[in-house]
Amino acid sequence: MPTIQQLITCLFNNNHVDRVHPITAGRLAQHFGVSDGGTEVPIRNLIRNTIDQGELIGSLNKAFYIMNDLSEVEDNLNSLQNRAVLILSRRRNMLNNWNNQQNQENPSNLPDLEINDVQIQIVNSIEKDY
Repeated sequence: MPTIQQLITCLFNNNHVDRVHPITAGRLAQHFGVSDGGTEVPIRNLIRNTIDQGELIGSLNKAFYIMNDLSEVEDNLNSLQNRAVLILSRRRNMLNNWNNQQNQENPSNLPDLEINDVQIQIVNSIEKDY
Protein backbone atom coordinates (compact mmCIF):
# COMPACT_ATOMS: atom_id res chain seq x y z
CA MET A 1 0.00 0.00 0.00
CA PRO A 2 1.38 3.43 -0.88
CA THR A 3 2.07 6.03 1.77
CA ILE A 4 0.40 9.42 1.98
CA GLN A 5 3.57 11.05 0.68
CA GLN A 6 3.70 8.63 -2.28
CA LEU A 7 0.09 9.49 -3.13
CA ILE A 8 0.74 13.24 -2.96
CA THR A 9 3.91 12.88 -5.04
CA CYS A 10 2.04 10.83 -7.63
CA LEU A 11 -0.74 13.40 -7.90
CA PHE A 12 1.68 16.32 -8.27
CA ASN A 13 4.11 14.55 -10.61
CA ASN A 14 1.31 13.42 -12.92
CA ASN A 15 -0.42 16.83 -12.95
CA HIS A 16 -3.56 15.72 -11.08
CA VAL A 17 -3.80 19.23 -9.71
CA ASP A 18 -7.13 21.08 -10.07
CA ARG A 19 -10.50 19.71 -11.09
CA VAL A 20 -9.55 19.67 -14.77
CA HIS A 21 -7.00 16.87 -14.25
CA PRO A 22 -8.50 14.26 -11.88
CA ILE A 23 -7.55 10.58 -11.71
CA THR A 24 -9.87 7.73 -10.82
CA ALA A 25 -9.33 5.52 -7.80
CA GLY A 26 -9.01 2.58 -10.19
CA ARG A 27 -6.17 4.22 -12.09
CA LEU A 28 -4.44 5.10 -8.81
CA ALA A 29 -4.81 1.50 -7.64
CA GLN A 30 -3.36 0.32 -10.95
CA HIS A 31 -0.49 2.83 -10.71
CA PHE A 32 0.47 1.58 -7.24
CA GLY A 33 -0.21 -2.09 -7.99
CA VAL A 34 -2.94 -2.28 -5.37
CA SER A 35 -5.40 -5.10 -5.86
CA ASP A 36 -8.81 -3.61 -5.30
CA GLY A 37 -11.29 -6.21 -6.52
CA GLY A 38 -12.95 -3.50 -8.59
CA THR A 39 -13.96 -1.36 -5.61
CA GLU A 40 -10.79 0.70 -5.05
CA VAL A 41 -11.49 0.62 -1.30
CA PRO A 42 -7.82 0.61 -0.23
CA ILE A 43 -7.09 3.68 -2.38
CA ARG A 44 -10.23 5.46 -1.16
CA ASN A 45 -9.17 4.76 2.43
CA LEU A 46 -5.71 6.16 1.66
CA ILE A 47 -7.34 9.29 0.23
CA ARG A 48 -9.47 9.71 3.38
CA ASN A 49 -6.36 9.29 5.54
CA THR A 50 -4.50 11.80 3.39
CA ILE A 51 -7.27 14.37 3.91
CA ASP A 52 -7.27 13.58 7.66
CA GLN A 53 -3.54 14.38 7.67
CA GLY A 54 -4.08 17.86 6.26
CA GLU A 55 -3.88 17.47 2.49
CA LEU A 56 -6.45 19.02 0.15
CA ILE A 57 -7.70 16.18 -2.04
CA GLY A 58 -10.88 16.95 -3.96
CA SER A 59 -13.17 14.58 -5.77
CA LEU A 60 -15.30 14.64 -8.90
CA ASN A 61 -17.40 11.73 -10.10
CA LYS A 62 -15.16 9.05 -8.53
CA ALA A 63 -11.94 10.83 -9.50
CA PHE A 64 -9.50 12.73 -7.30
CA TYR A 65 -7.13 15.69 -7.55
CA ILE A 66 -5.14 18.17 -5.49
CA MET A 67 -7.31 21.23 -4.86
CA ASN A 68 -5.55 24.52 -5.41
CA ASP A 69 -8.17 27.26 -5.24
CA LEU A 70 -11.05 28.35 -3.06
CA SER A 71 -13.76 27.47 -5.58
CA GLU A 72 -12.59 23.84 -5.66
CA VAL A 73 -12.56 23.66 -1.87
CA GLU A 74 -16.01 25.22 -1.58
CA ASP A 75 -17.45 22.96 -4.30
CA ASN A 76 -16.16 19.93 -2.41
CA LEU A 77 -17.49 21.24 0.91
CA ASN A 78 -20.92 21.81 -0.63
CA SER A 79 -20.89 18.37 -2.20
CA LEU A 80 -20.06 16.74 1.14
CA GLN A 81 -22.83 18.70 2.86
CA ASN A 82 -25.35 17.63 0.21
CA ARG A 83 -24.30 14.00 0.58
CA ALA A 84 -24.64 14.24 4.37
CA VAL A 85 -28.16 15.66 4.03
CA LEU A 86 -29.15 12.88 1.63
CA ILE A 87 -27.72 10.20 3.93
CA LEU A 88 -29.56 11.59 6.94
CA SER A 89 -32.76 11.77 4.89
CA ARG A 90 -32.36 8.11 3.90
CA ARG A 91 -31.70 7.26 7.57
CA ARG A 92 -34.85 9.16 8.62
CA ASN A 93 -36.94 7.35 6.02
CA MET A 94 -35.60 3.97 7.11
CA LEU A 95 -36.31 4.74 10.78
CA ASN A 96 -39.83 5.98 9.97
CA ASN A 97 -40.54 3.05 7.65
CA TRP A 98 -39.57 0.60 10.38
CA ASN A 99 -41.49 2.38 13.14
CA ASN A 100 -44.59 2.93 10.98
CA GLN A 101 -45.05 -0.69 9.96
CA GLN A 102 -48.50 -2.00 10.71
CA ASN A 103 -48.66 -3.89 14.02
CA GLN A 104 -45.14 -2.75 14.92
CA GLU A 105 -44.28 -4.42 18.24
CA ASN A 106 -40.59 -3.56 18.34
CA PRO A 107 -40.07 0.09 17.33
CA SER A 108 -36.66 1.70 17.29
CA ASN A 109 -35.97 4.30 19.95
CA LEU A 110 -33.05 5.80 18.03
CA PRO A 111 -33.40 9.57 17.64
CA ASP A 112 -33.83 11.38 14.37
CA LEU A 113 -30.76 13.34 13.24
CA GLU A 114 -30.47 16.56 11.28
CA ILE A 115 -27.75 18.90 10.10
CA ASN A 116 -27.61 22.48 11.23
CA ASP A 117 -24.98 25.05 10.33
CA VAL A 118 -22.67 24.12 13.20
CA GLN A 119 -22.90 20.39 13.78
CA ILE A 120 -25.07 17.30 13.48
CA GLN A 121 -27.52 17.36 16.33
CA ILE A 122 -29.87 14.82 17.77
CA VAL A 123 -33.36 16.16 17.21
CA ASN A 124 -35.31 16.55 20.42
CA SER A 125 -32.75 14.51 22.33
CA ILE A 126 -32.69 16.96 25.20
CA GLU A 127 -36.48 16.80 25.56
CA LYS A 128 -36.42 12.98 25.41
CA ASP A 129 -33.83 12.83 28.19
CA TYR A 130 -35.93 14.93 30.59
